[in-house]
Amino acid sequence: MSTFLKITSGIMKSRLTITTMMMLILSLAMLSACKKSSSSDEEKLGTTDGTLRFVFLADSRGDSLGYTIDSTSLNPIIRRIDTLKPQPSFVVFGGDMCYRGYMNKKYTFQEFKDLFAMLTNKGIKLYTAVGNHELYHEHASYGYFLVNQQQFQSTFSENPSNGPTGYTHLAYSFTNEATSSFFAVLDPYFVYRDTMEINMGGHIDSTQMGWLKTQVARSSALHKFLFIHVPYYYVDNDSTEASEADTTITRLWSFIDANKFDFYACGHSHLYARRTIDGGLAPKPQTTPPTPGWQNNVVQLLCGTCGAGSGGGYIDPTVRTEWNVHNAHKTYYFSVVDISGKTVTVNSYQGYTGAYTVFDTFTITK
Repeated sequence: MSTFLKITSGIMKSRLTITTMMMLILSLAMLSACKKSSSSDEEKLGTTDGTLRFVFLADSRGDSLGYTIDSTSLNPIIRRIDTLKPQPSFVVFGGDMCYRGYMNKKYTFQEFKDLFAMLTNKGIKLYTAVGNHELYHEHASYGYFLVNQQQFQSTFSENPSNGPTGYTHLAYSFTNEATSSFFAVLDPYFVYRDTMEINMGGHIDSTQMGWLKTQVARSSALHKFLFIHVPYYYVDNDSTEASEADTTITRLWSFIDANKFDFYACGHSHLYARRTIDGGLAPKPQTTPPTPGWQNNVVQLLCGTCGAGSGGGYIDPTVRTEWNVHNAHKTYYFSVVDISGKTVTVNSYQGYTGAYTVFDTFTITK
């Protein structure tokens, strides 16, 4: 090769190297810009700026074998959630999504999950809790079936998997460091095998209770929230289910009271009710004279119908006032929760298939 060609070749290689480096620098700059944009988007969603918004709702089941999920009522609620500004970071569904977990030779969980695609496709996470109806089979009026539980775990695999062994996607927790918040979901109907001996009032076994204690002990969060299908305090006249809420639920409430949880969100009763559980309320079963009440003002937020059985059922007028009960005919409910600093603000909405309006607002300050 001549000296001229060597020089020319060297210049070309140098130019290629410079061009390659410039392209690399440009690519890195574009990637950095994308990251900044993503960070900015997250701040708008309330995940990094010290604020967080989420939604709680429960009980969307239909009322017959031919009407397993009340999508007629649930879909308008999902569309309304989609319009919230700012956009929520996640939705927690508190159980009883379907009339039967297994219907018409198929499981109904994916059908329910698909209804939320409008939200999940935008990055709004869906967390789910188990209700008693998820475990029912098509041809059995009652009875909890292990295969239903397994299908629930398989379908809702996006639920965290940090629960006790065997409870994957059923009992779990997650956190938000920006707002110093801890969230836990429990399963009051966990089964090891098929059983016809059901307890609709719920039961928290020692495995879940021990796991929850460990999770909370590891957390320094200011705000703590528990999601579960069953209420601790019932407000309607269904004394049978109220009596079935066994002493393990009392132990659970003792724990969340001692650890100053913000609220206990539940469904199961097809109505809306909320009350701060303060020193005026004794633990259940109540004794005569009543034992000293709770100390740390945990709120029971019962938001138990976004499709299931609205209205009906007798509620004592005094109870209705004291527990802020709402159960108007063809009216469904969901709660929007905003965390900012030491304050939690809950705005609950009511409506049917048209407009949804705020009808109840309360705050919790830590």
